Amino acid sequence: MLRNKGLKSRVFALALLPTITISLVLGVFFTIARLNDLDTLLLERSQATVEQLIPMSEYGLQLENNKLLQRLASSALEKNDVRSITLYAHNKQPVIHAGPRMLTQHLSNMKHPPNSQQITIQKDTIHIALPVFTRQTHTINQDLRSNAQPSSKRVFLGWIEVEFSRANTELKKYQTILASTLLIISGILINLFLAFRLGIHITEPLQKIINAVAHIRDGNLDTRINSETAGELKTLESGINAMVASLQRAHLEMQQNIEQSTKDLQETLETIEIQNIELDMARKEALEASRIKSEFLANMSHEIRTPLNGIIGFTNLLLRSKVNERQREYLSTIQKSSENLLAIINDVLDFSKIEAGKLELESIPMNLRESIEEVLTILAPAAHEKSLELVPLIYSDTPTQLIGDPLRLKQILTNLVSNAIKFTNDGSIVIRAMLEDEKDNKVTIKISVTDTGIGLSKEQQNELFKAFSQADTSTTRNIGGTGLGLVISKHLAQKMQGEVGVESELGKGSSFWFTITVPIANEPAIKEHFPALSGSRIIMYEHHELAAQAVMHLLRDFDLDVTQCHDPNELTQLLEQARYDRNPYDIALVSHHPSYTDLDVIRQLLKATANRSTHLIILANTNKEASINRLLENNNNALCIVKPLCYNRLYRALSYFIVEQPNSSGNQHQHVAKRINQAITRQPHILAVDDNPANLKLVSALLEDLGAKVTAVDSGTKAIIKTKQYHFDLIFMDVQMPGMDGLETTKRIRERELGERRIPIIALTAHALAEEKKQLLLAGMDDYMTKPINENQLQHVIKKWTGLHVAPLENSDEQIASAHHSGDDSSGIVDMAQGIKLAGGKEDLAQDMLNMLLAGLEQDRNEIRALYREKNWDKLLEQIHRLHGATRYCGVPFLRQACHDMESILKAAENNKEERRKVASAMEELIEQTEQLLQWNKQHQST
Repeated sequence: MLRNKGLKSRVFALALLPTITISLVLGVFFTIARLNDLDTLLLERSQATVEQLIPMSEYGLQLENNKLLQRLASSALEKNDVRSITLYAHNKQPVIHAGPRMLTQHLSNMKHPPNSQQITIQKDTIHIALPVFTRQTHTINQDLRSNAQPSSKRVFLGWIEVEFSRANTELKKYQTILASTLLIISGILINLFLAFRLGIHITEPLQKIINAVAHIRDGNLDTRINSETAGELKTLESGINAMVASLQRAHLEMQQNIEQSTKDLQETLETIEIQNIELDMARKEALEASRIKSEFLANMSHEIRTPLNGIIGFTNLLLRSKVNERQREYLSTIQKSSENLLAIINDVLDFSKIEAGKLELESIPMNLRESIEEVLTILAPAAHEKSLELVPLIYSDTPTQLIGDPLRLKQILTNLVSNAIKFTNDGSIVIRAMLEDEKDNKVTIKISVTDTGIGLSKEQQNELFKAFSQADTSTTRNIGGTGLGLVISKHLAQKMQGEVGVESELGKGSSFWFTITVPIANEPAIKEHFPALSGSRIIMYEHHELAAQAVMHLLRDFDLDVTQCHDPNELTQLLEQARYDRNPYDIALVSHHPSYTDLDVIRQLLKATANRSTHLIILANTNKEASINRLLENNNNALCIVKPLCYNRLYRALSYFIVEQPNSSGNQHQHVAKRINQAITRQPHILAVDDNPANLKLVSALLEDLGAKVTAVDSGTKAIIKTKQYHFDLIFMDVQMPGMDGLETTKRIRERELGERRIPIIALTAHALAEEKKQLLLAGMDDYMTKPINENQLQHVIKKWTGLHVAPLENSDEQIASAHHSGDDSSGIVDMAQGIKLAGGKEDLAQDMLNMLLAGLEQDRNEIRALYREKNWDKLLEQIHRLHGATRYCGVPFLRQACHDMESILKAAENNKEERRKVASAMEELIEQTEQLLQWNKQHQST
């Protein structure tokens, strides 16, 4: 308690606390003893008084002389503390009484015949009752000391009862307490005075020392202490004075050194200032050079990419045309060289962005499994050319629905797997994905790429992850590259809150790994989009141990009854046994390999499954797919799917055989196989909302042509109902609709989504100003598209917001080209070629869209005229917007432009009345273009 107090307080405490404590203890002790003595003295005096009255009362009671007894009682009241007295006969009847009425009557409690006294001590009185006998003199003390029974010669005469007051004794107690308190307080005051005097003698010199030290601390080194004390304080003064003298000498020396150093420093500063100017100029030159370098790299990369993309594109077109083998070989060489050059340019561009700090990552939903499988599918041909086994192993506890940048994730994985393929001549490459940590809805995923290649020495590992460095820097190296891939991968992993590392031993392969930390996305499971396959019997053979483990992982996800074989003979025997037992397997899944399951083994398996009770799925390398498919021609009971085995490829193949069970022709069957091998991602489920039937039909057709599953509704109310019934990957929402518009519908969907998975909503609008686009995003929409939309825009938006790849089923360039010759009108009112292009290359859909527009055009014209005459601007704007949306997907350029101008003027007129002046001219142009299109329709109907 005194730890934080000053010396003065401690001195007072040490002087006062013991004395005060002892004074209080002794004062309380003696006071209590005195109070107890007063109570004892009163009791003894009362007993003595009663003993004196007994002999005289015995005589009076025996003679029954009441006068004598009355005088005796009255004289007894004159004694100190006697309050009242009562004498009783032997039958408990009072004989005489003197004094006030007793506060308490105790005679009724007396025993008869009596044999003892009775003393009662109360708060204000002491009550004593004693029996009176004859022939023998008794005292109270004798009765107290002896319990013997009175002799038979004693005669009981009656009782004497006396009540004593304790008032005088209580008064003496108070006097005693007061005197003790005054004595204690006096002692404490005297002690305080002495302690104060003693404290001054101790603290006064100390205060002088403290003040002197404060002056010294402030820099007054001339200060000296002289408190005229002795003993330890004198020694302290001497020590402080000596220390101050030493400090003063050191200060003088330091001042001299500082002055000298200042002179030297001034001379040095002049030199440094000149150097700083030179360094600043050099720094500016270096920054400018770095900026010019970054701009040069970015511009050159862009300038090179543009013609290079043209080279790659036209090379692909030439490869699809009829060319001889030598020309195809040349074109393939051009294509591979161009793609390699494009990859190098992309690396340089990414590296320049990283150096400039301008590389930004997206944060969108992505599927980890699909990203890994897509990379392996793209790189599989290169691996299969070297007969390498690509094995993806995604552990069951690893979450696959994440929020991140799938493009950059695939870029890291592509770099690592490409390097593994380059430096591995035989064996396998295993890609593992596992959960490292999970905390606060975020997960850390570790992805490793392990190969059986040439490996790396410790010196080579130390040079990795450095720009433009290679493991093999000799002039005889046979593997090229810029040396930027690992550097870019490291920076990308760090941007994803992860890291990159390598474990390798020369000659024994390498294991490159990286981690990413990303949020988990609340996405629905992929299985929800496919029929159940639970309980189907599968027999499987895969010669590669890790590949077999990966296949087993996938099959277990489908809850299948799987039997694994260890050689082709066992597979054949089990198939025969199952057929003999009339319990055939549903699917036989076999991996093709020239050394284990060559074409002869495949032919035997085709014969064993020829009865169609067991379907055959063959896993083949990409470079063996053509030979396997030739073997499977005219066989509708077997499919060939390429390695590496992807989740969706396997699921679609199983669904095709087990659930759909098609009775298709050979050509259709091969088409199914082709579509399955192209399936890298699952089929997205998309909700399309538009009140215009033509627009809704076109959007649905374009989405279905891209391979999406489409649910189409024509109102916001129906859209809300559908979102409660199904899980959608994406919603395309028209903005202006009657009843509940797109903004209100979006708000309702967002309110229902609280705490659930958020569905991306894309606004579809025929015309949107900058302010309106902001309102769309504030209302809860994630993005917007301006009509007309095309397949490329849809592909980009679906990829951006769902991470799923979609692609058109067929090319419709020929239909568009033919429309240039057959459907155009010389007046330009209708452009069928443009209409087919807007309809995704579908001539029949373009004609339907135009017919739907023409069918309601006359009614639209009449309504627009009526609303214009009524000056109902809001309804007029809504009607114009609907007509504008319909023209967006038809080849009617003049009417579309007129609708666009009219809608823009009406929207601007809402805030600027001067714009109303332009409404009339825009209205005339709109009606004129409507009339021309109606006239065109009549002419073509008549012809």
